[in-house]
Amino acid sequence: MVLAGAVYPVTAFALDSTTPITIAALRALLGGVLLTLVLPLFGSRLPRSRSHWRWAFLIGLGNTTITQVAISVATDRAGAAVASVLLNSSPFMVAIASRVLFAERITRLRAVGLVIGFAGVLAIVVADPGDVASGASLAVGLVLALVGAAAWAASGLGMRELTRREPDLDIPGMTAAQFLAGSVPLVPLALLFGGSTDWSQPSLILALAFLVVGGQVLVYVGFNDALARWPPTRVYAWTFVAPASAVLIEAARGNLPGPAATAGIVLVIAGVAIVNAPQAET
Repeated sequence: MVLAGAVYPVTAFALDSTTPITIAALRALLGGVLLTLVLPLFGSRLPRSRSHWRWAFLIGLGNTTITQVAISVATDRAGAAVASVLLNSSPFMVAIASRVLFAERITRLRAVGLVIGFAGVLAIVVADPGDVASGASLAVGLVLALVGAAAWAASGLGMRELTRREPDLDIPGMTAAQFLAGSVPLVPLALLFGGSTDWSQPSLILALAFLVVGGQVLVYVGFNDALARWPPTRVYAWTFVAPASAVLIEAARGNLPGPAATAGIVLVIAGVAIVNAPQAET
């Protein structure tokens, strides 16, 4: 999730030269093509059955189509800080849904860990909110961020259910299929409503390269693999690390965090540690 922490600021940077729908479409399509090309290195391949492709379309609609648009547009309309906070509400959605769908017990300690982790995210964002929109633009960004959080949560639960049914599922192959399936509605939307892109900017190419390789391929493969091994609530708690890692990346560049952001990082680490502690299982 360290790479995921840089997605929001890098997306905001890329939006100076292109549009949200273009970013979403390129992340999905190029991520799918790149991962498909390297699948043989992992001994993996794209799904061969219609059933797997149906799952890929459903999960890809959530974690690729809707979530990618939500991240890009919400960041554009409401600002990276607001988008980050609301999209990080997905662990709570997952915790409630897992209780209903998988009878996953939410222990008191795990619930406390989720609250502490989210409090850390709030502290980090409040410490440096950046450019925050207002009025109708903010409202649209808020709605899209929440829709993105719900789609991200639903897709993860879908992936968890699929791996419960098929413990030997080819994770890289299914992830590549999700990217490709999720790009199907995004590419025509980008061609029709993508607006203008300044391809002469080398910084845009670098930003897109990071979003495709780091923010898409590496993050999603790792996340899906974790969902095959651990309960969803435990996995989604790690999304709290994303804003904290963004602050640490800035610190490495010489922009040291203030007291509030530092406290937020400590809370995030503590919250994730509590959720993943063996005592939180019982």
